[in-house]
Amino acid sequence: MKKSMKKERVIRVIQHLLAACIAFVAAVSIAGTSIVIRGLSGDTSYNLYESDNSRSYEDSYLFNNILGNNISDVLRHVAVRSQLETSGFYDDRKKIDVTAYVNRGAALTGDYVTAVYYLSDLLKWAQSGFKYETRSFTDEESANFLNTFSTYTHLKDNRYAGGMNSYLNSQIEGNSVYFAISGNSVPSGGEHTVLLSRYQTVDGKNIEDLVSSWEEYNLICSYVEESAKDLLNNYEEYAKALKYYDYLNTNLRYYITRSINGKTEVFTNVTELMGETTGIDISELFKNYGRYVYYCPYELTYDTNTQLKENVVRSIVKSYSYAYPDQVKIYIGVDTANYGAEDSFIQGRSNFTKYMPGRNALIVVGVMAFLAYLVLMIIYIAGIRPITEDNDVKGMAGPSAPAAAAPVGRIYTEGIVLIGLLIMSVPAAFFALLGKVQGSYGSMVRASYFPYAFAAGAFVASIGFLYMVYSLIRRAREKKAWKESFIRALSVGFKNLIVNTTDNGNVIIRTWIPFVLFVAMNLLLFKAGIPGIIVAVCMDVLVGIYVYRQNLDRDRIIHVIENIKNGDVKAKVDTEGLHGDNINLAEAVNSIGDGIHKAVDTSMKDEKLKADLITNVSHDIKTPLTSIINYVDLIKREEIDNDRVKEYIEVLDAKSQKLKQLTEDLVEASKISSGNISIQMNKINFVEMVNQTIGEFYEKFERSNLQPIFKPDEPVMNVMADPRHLWRVIENLLNNVCKYALPGTRVYMDMHLLQKEGSEDEVIFSIKNISASELNIDAAELSERFIRGDESRTTEGSGLGLSIAKNLTTAQDGTFDIALDGDLFKVIIKLKAAK
Repeated sequence: MKKSMKKERVIRVIQHLLAACIAFVAAVSIAGTSIVIRGLSGDTSYNLYESDNSRSYEDSYLFNNILGNNISDVLRHVAVRSQLETSGFYDDRKKIDVTAYVNRGAALTGDYVTAVYYLSDLLKWAQSGFKYETRSFTDEESANFLNTFSTYTHLKDNRYAGGMNSYLNSQIEGNSVYFAISGNSVPSGGEHTVLLSRYQTVDGKNIEDLVSSWEEYNLICSYVEESAKDLLNNYEEYAKALKYYDYLNTNLRYYITRSINGKTEVFTNVTELMGETTGIDISELFKNYGRYVYYCPYELTYDTNTQLKENVVRSIVKSYSYAYPDQVKIYIGVDTANYGAEDSFIQGRSNFTKYMPGRNALIVVGVMAFLAYLVLMIIYIAGIRPITEDNDVKGMAGPSAPAAAAPVGRIYTEGIVLIGLLIMSVPAAFFALLGKVQGSYGSMVRASYFPYAFAAGAFVASIGFLYMVYSLIRRAREKKAWKESFIRALSVGFKNLIVNTTDNGNVIIRTWIPFVLFVAMNLLLFKAGIPGIIVAVCMDVLVGIYVYRQNLDRDRIIHVIENIKNGDVKAKVDTEGLHGDNINLAEAVNSIGDGIHKAVDTSMKDEKLKADLITNVSHDIKTPLTSIINYVDLIKREEIDNDRVKEYIEVLDAKSQKLKQLTEDLVEASKISSGNISIQMNKINFVEMVNQTIGEFYEKFERSNLQPIFKPDEPVMNVMADPRHLWRVIENLLNNVCKYALPGTRVYMDMHLLQKEGSEDEVIFSIKNISASELNIDAAELSERFIRGDESRTTEGSGLGLSIAKNLTTAQDGTFDIALDGDLFKVIIKLKAAK
């Protein structure tokens, strides 16, 4: 075991060394692929090309790119010198035409309004700052503030031979003529912004003395401010570039001449060419420096021994065309014979000789080291075994290194990742700090020690990386990566918290405590910045998913409740997949459904038993009752002299007939309630049927001292109904009136047609009477079986008439309603009208 552990440690050490080797090669390759060189404008990145391997430094792309940037800087430097110098020396009394200066990149009109200041005044004004104030002017004050004339500048010749532009023409002494033109209109009053004149023009005037309108005034003010600020920037750049391109500070030599109106101006950093150049072969001088460029547009000449193309130089000159007329000669040289100054060319040569030789061989070494690193990693991973009790030796670090069977004593899976990342972050933090100390990361990468420091950092990072990878693979093979993760432990704990809260807590605990905690966590996370906001968003999404799932569960439960409400008492909620207290709610709904189902079954059984009992009892009573009625009828036919016996026989006959009627009513009510009746729907004249029934009850109405009054809207009103059953309904209603109506009163009956749009028309029949007894009962109860308005039950009714009438009406697709108003009893029947 010890021998195996030693072998594994050796493999890891070799891998760390290979990682250092790879990092060393990468650092050298990166530094050799792109180098940073400090020039006039700061650090500039240059690429080292593979094709330069076979070239000398002066023939390489690197050298020519550096030369191109330096030519651009020199031509800009000379353009700035032309703005600030006279005869090759800085001139603070140089006159600046602000309109011509601002529009130096474009042509000027022949006559224009401007102001001419000394260069030093504009520079000092820009340093001090421009101040404005807003004033209110009347028309008179405005006219007094501005001049009545505008002073215009006229260029005698706006296009000289040599291709000079308007800006250069304005700089020629004696080429400008000034004249005044009266303003076309009186300047208007109102609020105007006025420039506080710190300095005056070369003629001792302010801007308002030169213009006659506010438009001209505002334009010249803007030109003065823009010119001053631009010249101040150029002045600061001028001082820096003058020192940078001093003969002793740079290996670049330049000699530039331009001819304006026959006068030649010279700009150079070569001391011997600053004076008289008679007898000096300038072209030969620059060729002797080593590398040179000569460009003369009016001679159509371009000569160089560098890789720079003519169009490159021409485009650079064109970008500063305001300073370079066609009559210009440009000599640029690099003293490659001596390299006497430490400048960008020396920096380039140093990097070129450092990185180009042996570059390919170094890359090959790096690739081989990388492949060896991968091979050793595969070998090591193949030797990792899951932890067993046999190899559980505490402290082992190789492939057989154990881990505790339980999380106790072991770190979480995320802890392994965190430790690995912390080790890897040590060199990263070191290089971040080192880059700040060096001033820039480019300077750090260019430092000679960087490849060695980078290799050492890779050695340390490899320790953390391999620890993390090997530990995670071992735990994955043990199938414990997720089981022993902190995220799982946190999610399980969070789940248990929610389950316990929703299952066992009261409403306040289940609602407000989680809500307050949720809001507090969101506020704290949002204060933590972007990472906290991301975590808060993720947490909000999880809570949203939880709420969505809870509502989804509730929808399933509500759907089942709706089914139960609609009569499907066997509907059940599937508790599989429900969460929290929704499970208890679903089980309660299922229990309610079961209870309703049992109650319905019991009620149906009871109803069936009741119907069977009534039918059987009625049948059993009917046979002896028929015999009694028959024998009573036979006795009545006998001649009986005893009056008392005759009275007894009459009572016996009446009661037996009443019992017979009651038995028939019971049987009929039982059939109706059980649906065991036949309905034959036909077209019936409802008015005629009511009249016929009233006629049949004429004697009963007479005996009860009642006056029936029937008022139909039409003589013929047809309905769809079963004639036999409809007659029984009317019969029961009239019987009910004769039994319970107050004698000596009228019984009102009416009938009318109710027309409906979009549905079938209805015929409405109503009957009203005054009850003889006080109606202390609910109207709905009167249509139930065996319910009578006469609580003393002294009348001959059975309590089944209205129930039978209602059930028969309903069976014919009609409605039967009872309304009570004090002692007023009213029945309303609605039947579908026949088409």
